[in-house]
Amino acid sequence: MAARPLHPSHRPTIVNSAADRQTAQTMTESPIQPPHEIRTERLILRSARAGDGPALRLAIGVSLNEFFPWLSFSAQLDDHETLERVSQLAQSKFLEGEFYVWRVWEPDGLLIGTVDLHSTNRAVPSCEIGYWLRSDRTGRGLAQEFVTAAIEIAQKTLKVERIEARCDVRNERSWRLVERLGFAFEGIARNDDRDAAGELCSTKVYALVRSAPR
Repeated sequence: MAARPLHPSHRPTIVNSAADRQTAQTMTESPIQPPHEIRTERLILRSARAGDGPALRLAIGVSLNEFFPWLSFSAQLDDHETLERVSQLAQSKFLEGEFYVWRVWEPDGLLIGTVDLHSTNRAVPSCEIGYWLRSDRTGRGLAQEFVTAAIEIAQKTLKVERIEARCDVRNERSWRLVERLGFAFEGIARNDDRDAAGELCSTKVYALVRSAPR
């Protein structure tokens, strides 16, 4: 399951380490810092960081065949060095407030997915949400659990007014999830991207607006 992630109903418990808080405080003119760790009923969401590469490659390797149709950059997802660079970049951008990526872990230390908030517009404010879940963990409500946690952070901590989700029209599992979470369907952007095979594809656009009922 994947909803256009950033390129390379249990209430969550928020945990920020002292080191994370100190780092955030030393930044000049820093935006609001969301938590680096979020705990849900069954999962731990931890901000992406250097060293995630091996676990990320393992999780993606299980799911690469499923990801391939939806992501134009699928071919890059099987390279350890690329994934480690992506993790290092995500760590720095989290602290800078440019975008926020959380790796999703089971309590035993297995990485099973990612959720991110990107394409932020602070003037609104708004953002886009992306997510994926490894193939052998689907059908258990886990994606709904961690995406719900990220939505709560976006709305309550970052005070986002609008969260957008963009899903390939063929990726029914992904857009069914955001429909269950109350996102409103706004239309189809036709032929707005190319898939991993180089073919034109269209995108279903959804939005969750704070002032509108779910």
